[in-house]
Amino acid sequence: RDRTRSPEIARDRSLWTPVLYTNSLSILPTLLVGVASGEFTRARLEAIELSPVGGSWLLLSCLVGIGISWSGFWCQSLITATAYTVVGVTNKMLTVTVNVLIWDKHASPYGIASLLLCLIGGSLYQQAPLRDALSEEERVGLRESSLESSRNRAASKLLRQSSGDSSYGAAPASDEEDV
Repeated sequence: RDRTRSPEIARDRSLWTPVLYTNSLSILPTLLVGVASGEFTRARLEAIELSPVGGSWLLLSCLVGIGISWSGFWCQSLITATAYTVVGVTNKMLTVTVNVLIWDKHASPYGIASLLLCLIGGSLYQQAPLRDALSEEERVGLRESSLESSRNRAASKLLRQSSGDSSYGAAPASDEEDV
């Protein structure tokens, strides 16, 4: 597989660069949402009891989040944007299944049916053939249709010029007469 499609890999830049930028740039908006929703009130902050076990789970959660981010950028570097989107939609099924099995408040039957329709569409997806994969007959046909449309444009231009259509290619007329 051609790995030069990804800008990060093509420039020998580590995948860690976009991962760290993305995660670092998300800190400020997250803090703003926290402030706007009242998460940083004195009472809430005083109620926090972070035990060593709780701190370990928090650290593990951060590391897993960074790993998920890195995996996403790595996957994007290997496949097309459309295929990446299809993979993302298809991965939603596990989340929805766990949600339905564990909690009593989950997606409606209509929502699950819509997701299934998306998954069916994702399973039917196929990569479009690349231009290099076109047969010689298809390439000749594309060239001929391109030449024909160029000829049609040129003929149309000549017809307009020969029929005295002064508005074609002429400068706009002035409202005032030259004296």
